[in-house]
Amino acid sequence: MGLIRGGLLVIASVLLFLLFLAGNLFFAFNLSLDYNNVQTELKPIITDIVEKNNLRQNINQEFWVMESYCQNNSEYVFSNENSGDFNYVFSIPCDVVSQGPESVIDYGINSLIEKSYYKDYNCNFWDCFKQKDPLFLFSKQAQDYWNSKFYLILSLSIVLIILIFLLAEKKSNFPVIIGSLLVLSSMLLKLSSAFFLKLALSTLSFFTEFDSSFDMFNFVLVQLNSVILITFIIGIIILAIGIILKLFKVGFKISNIFSKLQKEDEGSKEISKEEVKEIVKKEVEKIKDIKKSKKK
Repeated sequence: MGLIRGGLLVIASVLLFLLFLAGNLFFAFNLSLDYNNVQTELKPIITDIVEKNNLRQNINQEFWVMESYCQNNSEYVFSNENSGDFNYVFSIPCDVVSQGPESVIDYGINSLIEKSYYKDYNCNFWDCFKQKDPLFLFSKQAQDYWNSKFYLILSLSIVLIILIFLLAEKKSNFPVIIGSLLVLSSMLLKLSSAFFLKLALSTLSFFTEFDSSFDMFNFVLVQLNSVILITFIIGIIILAIGIILKLFKVGFKISNIFSKLQKEDEGSKEISKEEVKEIVKKEVEKIKDIKKSKKK
């Protein structure tokens, strides 16, 4: 029975270790795909794409039309649907047009980032790869996907943590096991992040045919170091709690031993007092006997 219990504990610990690895990675994806991060980090990539599709050239050529149109209107709808492989349409406020071509280009890029982030790509996460549209990797849809996977991993981890608690013969070992797994998983992920980066780079390059795939994956993992650090700190805290509990348990046992020794010592002192009383009683009786014999 003990062998089976120990084997199940090892299996559950290994599975939990793997879940910690996956959970850290999914949580990093989720944090990185927050819109504020996307808006900052995606701008150079979007700029590179639209430059290759002649956005700057087309806006400069059409800018005089924008100025003329804005004399009697509040916004101008710019379209690039018939130029290149990357089509886009966005409305430009005439207040932006009045600031010059560069302001129009910057506004257009920001508008494209927002649209690509909140766009409904009408496909599940992995089917979207077949469309070979790299921007869905930076979308709200992608963030929701990684967020759902993270919570799935979290739920499974909680189940395994409870199972490990039940399987641990000495409950004081439980926080030591969990803390050690968290620390080891964060350290392994830190050491192997370059491997994951290269693997994802080759995968994304194959499916999306996007030249900036390295920058894309590097951007998605921008929060990984923070996640690893958080996991490491939590693991150290839990591990320290486990060690402290073990030390308190040892201290409690030592205290019990001293307490028992003290009671035994006090008990021996009480016995010795009784013995003294008995000796004194015997001596008194002897004296009485001697006095009686003398009177006779």
